[in-house]
This record gives sequence, structure tokens and C-alpha cells, in this order.
Amino acid sequence: MNFLAHSLIPALAAEPGHPDLIAGGFMGDFIKGPVPETLPDTLAEGVRLHRRIDAYSNAQPEIRASCARFPKELRRFAPIFVDVIADHLLAKRWVQFCNIPLSDFTSGVYQAIEQHTGLLTDRGLRFFEHMVAVDLLASYSERSVMMRSLGSLTRRLRRPALDTELTIVVEREFQALEDDFLSYFPDLVRHARGWLDARETPPGTAGR
Repeated sequence: MNFLAHSLIPALAAEPGHPDLIAGGFMGDFIKGPVPETLPDTLAEGVRLHRRIDAYSNAQPEIRASCARFPKELRRFAPIFVDVIADHLLAKRWVQFCNIPLSDFTSGVYQAIEQHTGLLTDRGLRFFEHMVAVDLLASYSERSVMMRSLGSLTRRLRRPALDTELTIVVEREFQALEDDFLSYFPDLVRHARGWLDARETPPGTAGR
């Protein structure tokens, strides 16, 4: 769910960066099971990096702390709520992490994915077209977009009755969630950089 974070992390972690790592990271949300052998190497590496980040983040104390800020009735779904909130916090704090303007960066992300639309699943392609049409990644800087995205999640989960309490919790815990984010996001970048360095990801066009 945190598409912006999964786009920026490979751009910051790879040296030099590679746009296919970003495109593969996007694909990572839509490919289940083994990584297809037909994917080009750098796209496949982007999918694997996405999965590595998800696996590592599940064990991060600060992310677990964020999830624990949600009451029992919301706790089951807290990880996906935290993902959406993280994208808003990243967009809000963008200049702290990236020296490229947010709108320029997101344009580059869309261009990277556009090169491989023929490899997207039907669901991935539909989401990509929507993402570009509304510039979803950049729009996460708006708190209202974050809240609409959270509402969309509760509808998909068939739990719209959770909306009111979810709104209350996000408002009440927002500063604590932001403090958690500022601690765990740099650690995610460091972990991704170490993982890529160990695997000696093929170099390419800089994605910074």
C-alpha cells in the first residue's frame, strides 16, 4: 500500500540507481508467488527488494509500535493503515529525504513504470492508470488524500463501520505515528542499501 515509499527506497538505496528497480518495486504489490522467470533481471530484483523491505519492516520495533497505537478492533488491519499513513508522512517530510521535488520524482516513477506496462497484471495496469491520472503519489502530501485512501481500504475490507474510530485514532495518534516514521524510514533505506550492495545489483541510469 505504501507505493511512494517503495519508489523512493530503491532510488535512495541503489548506487547508482536504476529505474527498473522502481518499476519492479511497483510490480511487487501485484505479483504473488515466485518471481516470474520472464521478468528482466532488474525488474525481478525490484520485486525481490520490495519483498525484502516488507519482510524487514514487519519486524521493525517502531512499525510494531505504530500498529500497537491502534485499538483492538483496528489492530488486525493496522499494518496496512500504517503503510498508507507512511506515504503521507513521507510526502509531508519529502525534502528531508530527497533533493528532487516531489512532483518531478513522481513523474520519473511513472515514466519508469510506463516502460513496462506490457508486463503488468490487469489489476496492476488499472491501478497504474489511475495513479497517473490523479498523480496519486504526489497527492499523498495532502492529509485529505490519506484519509480517503484509508476509507477506501475499509470499504475493500468490508469494514466501513470502522471509519469513524479510525479517523479518531489517526487524529489522536498522528504525532506519535510521525515520530515512529521518522525513526523507521531511514532504517528501511539503510537495510535496502545493504541488501542491494550484498547482491551487487546491476548498475543503470541514476534514479535519484
